Amino acid sequence: MIKNYFLNIVFLIVCTISFGQTYNMPNGANGTISTCSGTFRDRAGDYLSSQNSTITFCPSTPGDKIRITFTAFETEDGFDYLEVWQGNTAGASGTGVDVFMGTPTLPFTITSTSPDGCLSFRFISDGGSEYAGWTSTISCVTPCVPPTAALVDASTVDICPSTSITPGSTTVAFNASSSTTPSGALVRYEWDWGDGTTSITATPNTTHTFPTTGGLYLVRLRVRNNIFTTDPLGCLSANSVTRVVRVMPEPSFAGLSPATVAINCGDSVTLNGAALSQTIVQSTPSVISGPINLPDGSGSSYNSQLDFSGLFPPGATMVAGCYPTVSFDIEHSYTGDLDIILISPTGEQVILFDQHAPVGPGHFGACSAGATDGVPGCVATYSVVNTGGASWTAVGSTTAAPPTVNGTCSYTGVCETGGSYYIPQTYTSTNSFAALNGAALNGVWTLRVVDNIASDDGVLSNWSLTFPSSCYANLLSETPDLTTATWTHTGAGPVIPAQSTTNTVVNNPGPSCPSPGPCVGNQLNNNINLGPFPTAGSFVYTFTVVDQYGCSYLRNVTVNVASCSVCNLVLSSAAATSSQSLCIGSPISNIVYNYGGTATSASVTGLPAGITANIVGGVITISGTPTVSGTFNYIVNTIGCTPNLSLTGTITINASPVLTSLTSNTPVCINSNAEFYLAGTSNSIVTYNINGGASQTTTINSGGTATVTIPSVIANTTFNALNIAATTSPVVGNGLSSVGGISPVNSTGAISALGAAAVAGNCTQLDNTSSVLTITLQHIVPAGTPITVSLARDNAAGDVAITCGGSTLNFNAGTVDVLSQLIIIPTVSTNTITFTRSAGRLWIDGVEYNYTPTGCSVNVSNSATVVVTPLNTIASGTSQTVCVNSPITNITLATTGATGATFAGLPAGVTGSWSG
Repeated sequence: MIKNYFLNIVFLIVCTISFGQTYNMPNGANGTISTCSGTFRDRAGDYLSSQNSTITFCPSTPGDKIRITFTAFETEDGFDYLEVWQGNTAGASGTGVDVFMGTPTLPFTITSTSPDGCLSFRFISDGGSEYAGWTSTISCVTPCVPPTAALVDASTVDICPSTSITPGSTTVAFNASSSTTPSGALVRYEWDWGDGTTSITATPNTTHTFPTTGGLYLVRLRVRNNIFTTDPLGCLSANSVTRVVRVMPEPSFAGLSPATVAINCGDSVTLNGAALSQTIVQSTPSVISGPINLPDGSGSSYNSQLDFSGLFPPGATMVAGCYPTVSFDIEHSYTGDLDIILISPTGEQVILFDQHAPVGPGHFGACSAGATDGVPGCVATYSVVNTGGASWTAVGSTTAAPPTVNGTCSYTGVCETGGSYYIPQTYTSTNSFAALNGAALNGVWTLRVVDNIASDDGVLSNWSLTFPSSCYANLLSETPDLTTATWTHTGAGPVIPAQSTTNTVVNNPGPSCPSPGPCVGNQLNNNINLGPFPTAGSFVYTFTVVDQYGCSYLRNVTVNVASCSVCNLVLSSAAATSSQSLCIGSPISNIVYNYGGTATSASVTGLPAGITANIVGGVITISGTPTVSGTFNYIVNTIGCTPNLSLTGTITINASPVLTSLTSNTPVCINSNAEFYLAGTSNSIVTYNINGGASQTTTINSGGTATVTIPSVIANTTFNALNIAATTSPVVGNGLSSVGGISPVNSTGAISALGAAAVAGNCTQLDNTSSVLTITLQHIVPAGTPITVSLARDNAAGDVAITCGGSTLNFNAGTVDVLSQLIIIPTVSTNTITFTRSAGRLWIDGVEYNYTPTGCSVNVSNSATVVVTPLNTIASGTSQTVCVNSPITNITLATTGATGATFAGLPAGVTGSWSG
């Protein structure tokens, strides 16, 4: 007979017996005895008939545990039995945690697991035969000081699932070497992986592979040392240490366009991009036991325990809403032998199965071993609930025996026949779970299997308890935010237009959220309009979503375009660009388009005055000199196609600046400042010289005026305006389009930060299968413009030549998969940059440049002169002496270069006047 937890089969010959006091168990209550030695027996000689006797043993040393070792045991099998309770009280008959009758294997030992260290016994005999009874020795053991479980790294592990395009490994390493024990040595590490599985290791280092799709797993570790005084498995740690492993959930793509979209040739289509956060919730704890043999016992009981300590709120007790599901994997050759009982941590119990049988002799399992030889057959899984399951006694719950050869277990013998097998399904408990109301939820739960009749055996390979999630302490959850949702496309088909993503906060996005909630996530929407699609075929557009943990997910949408006529319209590769910016009065660079296929001609609309389109022989040439300013969006259309194709471009014509006036403060006296006043286009720059000297510049302010001052002039001074030029703002640009490489679209647009990771999601790759990439810039950049190139090696051999506008650079250094930045400066104007791989693999992230375009300018010939007047001279006058009231003789003074005169110091009655 095997007793789990403190009921040990001791394969030793008891060579000594205690010489302490002998304690008999006569009929009736025998009270409580405090001792740590002596002999416990029924009585001298055979026990009596019709006994109902109780006795309790408690340790004489507080803190110790009573241990009783039976060296002899014989009672009438099935009628006279000894029951055991852990604690200082014997309960009613039939409620003990263990029961012994017949002739169990000797010796066997019972050690108290009660906090008070006591064991209580009740002996029942009927009025029939009397047997020798039992003899046992009493001793005490001192419980160990428990070890402490610890993990070297208890940090949360976040893993991208297998459905991500950036999956992580779900095999996680654990190191419990920081666990300690005050005595002995650690010999057992008990792991509950939180995913419904457990394992035991003898060493602290181990790994576990979790499910590869979304889930949140709370790993629990308890440890044992090699102190076996009260537990044959070793002293168990009082604590359990935890570590959270999160395999991120894939977002929901509900609302995304279907995987295939069918349209007609020439149609456009809107692709809806939608992704919604999802929530992962900690798996409901379900502790699983190990195997228990069920030998033929004739009244013997076999117990298995599950520890749910600390999984529920402190003080939580059983109520109807927390009734568990009990599942057990069992094989037994006769179900009519068995009672299966669930016992709570505080002793409440319910009979789940009470010696039932389906039609004929009943069997548990997939294939029961017929012989009573301790060899287990093949188990099957049965679940028991309070209500709503099948009835144990219903005929419909039976099935025929399985075949002899079984592929699900190691047993290959003959299956038990002559009866029927219980179907592995969910059954309703024999008795109501209401018997468990008020029981403590935290602690050790026990499943007891009682064998009541001789001649059959089996095995309980494991069992588990699953409580409703609402009954546990707050379950962990995680709802990753989605950070980006973008469309990409390679190959033929319309290019993706500018994208815009909306972000909406969503409470409880699903599929579930533990109480009290809420689980807060978000939804990203990015809808794009594509087309028209001018050619038939299948065109794949990829919607990629990245969450806050860097997990990437994608969905492909294929646009299937029905057959249509072959029509071509392309920008000539020799053309500079489809869009230009120039000054009024300056000729544009020719823009050339080619058309063909079923197109019979073409048309161009929206060109500014002075610009014309010459359409002949499949070639459209746009040329001329604009006579008006503004921004003009032109459209090129084919004629004769089904459907007709369209391409667009933009011609921006900047107005020339104007110098509207030039004046001065002429005349001025010698050594005075000459000032020239300009009026014209705001913020323009005027080039001028003074008296034909060296060229200088001045800027007209935002109010449209400027003043140039020439200090202390001594001669006539002339301001000659030569040119007026408009100012421009700096331009920042990147790659507009790319051809070649792997995923060329990834090298267009803004570049990543220096030192960022280079990955397939943001870079174009060059290798020996696709070794050249050409990026077309958003602008024609002038010679001398610094262009920043962002790139990285994908392996140590990565080597690439970069050419741009007559300049060449080579790159073959830098940390692998980490972005570097180089500067290349073209010697001639260009709008392309080319990468040519020489060896290895490389990442090209993109380019960026910054330059100030030349503004429009106009030559002018405005002039203004300041006349410089020399200092005035006065001829010497005449002094006179006259009497009062006598007239003076007129005095005449001559002036040179004066424009007027003033008089001062004349006496009353004498005046002066001036005539030019």
